[in-house]
Amino acid sequence: MAKKNKGEIKINKTHGGKEFSNNFHFVGKVKPVQKKDKDTDSWYDVEIFDTNKTQTNKDRRVLQFIVETAFKNELKVELAGMEMGYAYAYSSSDKKTAKLDWNDRLDKSKYPNETYHLIETDWDKTERLGKIVEKDMWVEVKGKYEFSSFTNDEGQVINNIKRTIEHVVPLKNGEVTIKGLTEGDTFRAYDSAEGGNYLGMGKANKEGIATVRVGWLNPEGGKLYLTKVTDDAEGQRVEQVYTSTTVEGERITIKNNVDSQVGLPKADGSRGYNYVPYVRDFKDENFKEINSFEMQLGIKSTYQDETTLDTKINGVYLDYGKDKSVPRDVELVVYYKEAEEGKTPFATAFGRLNKLDFLVVEGIDNNRAEFTMVEVAEKVEEDNPFEDVSEKVTSYEQASSGTKKGLEVLRYIQGTFARELLTEDEITLNVTNNEDPFANNTVEVEEDMLPF
Repeated sequence: MAKKNKGEIKINKTHGGKEFSNNFHFVGKVKPVQKKDKDTDSWYDVEIFDTNKTQTNKDRRVLQFIVETAFKNELKVELAGMEMGYAYAYSSSDKKTAKLDWNDRLDKSKYPNETYHLIETDWDKTERLGKIVEKDMWVEVKGKYEFSSFTNDEGQVINNIKRTIEHVVPLKNGEVTIKGLTEGDTFRAYDSAEGGNYLGMGKANKEGIATVRVGWLNPEGGKLYLTKVTDDAEGQRVEQVYTSTTVEGERITIKNNVDSQVGLPKADGSRGYNYVPYVRDFKDENFKEINSFEMQLGIKSTYQDETTLDTKINGVYLDYGKDKSVPRDVELVVYYKEAEEGKTPFATAFGRLNKLDFLVVEGIDNNRAEFTMVEVAEKVEEDNPFEDVSEKVTSYEQASSGTKKGLEVLRYIQGTFARELLTEDEITLNVTNNEDPFANNTVEVEEDMLPF
């Protein structure tokens, strides 16, 4: 399978406008979003999944929570959905999309044929994921950024970033081993006797042993339910009790709080994932944060600070629009680091970018409290006999030194950079010209023009 060119830009088939892409990948611990009560000034936890009313009195399902990707790096992710007039199903065989009445979307008899599958609506996805996600659960979250801007009362333009959920997967922290089976015997695990959440599946090997990686199990213990699958039909679910460690029976062994694994894209860009261990403890010396984003990006301007040498990027993201692609402002930062001898510092390279340039970047999403160690001051005591001794040992304590926020660029994707790939029309919000100026032209960039 050919590797995807990450610099390839999607072209809208209706109006010919460019449309950029982005994605994020977080792994961490679930925390509720907190809001402030206007009457009492106290903070309270917001429901992770809830249904509320819009201003037009329509139901709106909302899933929102914090993913703590490292100690005190708290990123809010969300998804919302409303009932619509229609839903859609797609057939990869027919390569067609079928329009369905909203109330018929779950009725397969209303589909053109059995090859069509429902394109999951945000209304349904929000409910499905809302049944899975719980406080203190460790999850893997994938999604995309949505950008917007507004002008405040002081006339300042404020740029907003919304992290929209596409996938949520609880980290598998349990393992069920079933012995004495026939090769090919298949079992599924659930968290309740009826309905509930699917936890995992396993198939017996030549030795007649099936291993089911399951999650999310309650770290303190609980119950799960196993069922044998024959010709895709499930048998009766059998209850199994598990603890915080291991319960070993004659045929069934359940381990809890086992090491987790997370799939990371292969470095060479080929299909599939490399599975790496993941430690669910921020204070463990082996903990490694998984927090990344990738974004196609246009340039409006860059500014390299004369003192810190950090570079601020005023970027533009071309979003979907009905009549033309919509430019969205996005701010990023490249922190200065000394480069190897003979190399250009990364922040300096970004400082050399010009308006209308294009490239693809990778980075990390920050909303983290930062800490430093400060010397514990000596308490003022009258007649302190140790005030002037040289044998004192200095002690330190951790103190907050501020916050680090925003999208931080760490790398750029080689081969994606191009000078003046965009036009003024494309990056201006109120322009209505929908023509693609590069439809019949090739942008040529000389090698010595490249900042990288």
